[in-house]
Amino acid sequence: MIEEIQDYAIILLSKDGIIQEWNKGAEKIKLYKEEEIIGKHFSIFYFPEDIETNLPNNLINTAASKGSARHEGWRRRKDGSRFWGSITITALHGDQDEVIGFVKITRDLSEKKAIEDDLRTSEERYHKMISEVQDYAIILLNKEGVIENWNAGAQSIKGYAASEVIGKNFELFYTPEDRKRNLPASLLNEARNSGKAVQEGWRVRKDGTRFWGTIVITALHGHGGEVIGFSKVTRDLTQKRIAEEQLLAYAKELEQQNSELEQFAYVASHDLQEPLRKIQTFSEVILDNFEDRELVTRYFGKLNSSAKRMAELVKSLLNYSRLAKDTTETSLVDLDDILEETKIDFELLIEEKKAVIESDNLPAIHGNHIQLGQLFSNLISNALKFSSAHPKIYVTHSVISRDQINHAPETLTGGQFHHICIADNGIGFEQQYGKIIFSLFQRLHGKQEFAGTGIGLALCKKIIENHHGFISAEGELGKGSSFNIYLPV
Repeated sequence: MIEEIQDYAIILLSKDGIIQEWNKGAEKIKLYKEEEIIGKHFSIFYFPEDIETNLPNNLINTAASKGSARHEGWRRRKDGSRFWGSITITALHGDQDEVIGFVKITRDLSEKKAIEDDLRTSEERYHKMISEVQDYAIILLNKEGVIENWNAGAQSIKGYAASEVIGKNFELFYTPEDRKRNLPASLLNEARNSGKAVQEGWRVRKDGTRFWGTIVITALHGHGGEVIGFSKVTRDLTQKRIAEEQLLAYAKELEQQNSELEQFAYVASHDLQEPLRKIQTFSEVILDNFEDRELVTRYFGKLNSSAKRMAELVKSLLNYSRLAKDTTETSLVDLDDILEETKIDFELLIEEKKAVIESDNLPAIHGNHIQLGQLFSNLISNALKFSSAHPKIYVTHSVISRDQINHAPETLTGGQFHHICIADNGIGFEQQYGKIIFSLFQRLHGKQEFAGTGIGLALCKKIIENHHGFISAEGELGKGSSFNIYLPV
């Protein structure tokens, strides 16, 4: 039976390693016929490097002392080709328990070896590929979220070397806000229950800076189906996020420009046509009554007033349109100087109305000197204009956080802001008009009582927007108004 076995080479050796018996499996695997090999030392199957290390004799010595010896390695066929053999050498004993020979069983595992080598090569290539990928942070986590592996992409994106981060929990990369709401653990639970968790959000680098990352956490399972860990793949999409935010900002800007265009259309159809209609009417009256010098003189005066009114409207529109282009040249501007220049401009009106202007020390900011001058000029002018007698104007300053700004728009970005408040004890306004007073040609009071074009506060709003700030108004009828300016620190 042993002689007929084809899948194993079964050889009988003397105690010195000389081949004494040879089966069909040995001939098939090693290619020697029985008459060619009987009487030769079994080291004939080994390559020179193994013979140099005395491997054949070491194996039979081990078998003699311990009963058996096992080994895997390359073996040599008759034609010089090699195969991967798994061998077991077992000692045979005589009546006196002395070693009288050995049985050597060899199995050809070349195919298994090739598969294992291919698998090992594939795994090495995979791990090399993963470790060298730069565009993705690929991290291996244990089931508690502790980092076990770290590739070059993770170092490139997050800034940590592997030695700095392995053994730490992956929540290290999350913002304090996300850690507070337990987001890292929630993502692991989602991946554990659903197989995968996908999320986008701000992540924190080693240096404290933030990047916008998209992450995929995938659960890894053991043979029994239990979760043994997670793979976490992160991609830095900061540039994509910035582009999206810019696109959103452009869309909002376009929406605002469309709104302003609608206001311009209204002006063209109403406010600008009003003085034109008067000019036309007055001209017709003059032509029909040309002989009446007194009437003609009176109506020429009215015609001149209408022309001046139209010129003021056109000038104001031009000023507004220049601001809308936002070609702002900035420098360090001392707002104390701006306020003093404004006081000088209105010196006569201040004396005439016996007005008092009190002010805190104002900051110096980066801005456009001319536009900031227009801002203060319009607001101080309004405080002086919309008052009955003895105006009192207060200009205060403080530094506040964005969270302290009431009704701040989403587009207002930054941490801290200069809060400059220009308050007065004038006629005020009903708070329901607090937003619309910044619209073009929006007037809350009659032209006969208070002069103006209705563009001043719209100019103020545009100037503040050009300086990346925010302006709001508070008022109470008969008690005064407060204009709150917020400019980035």
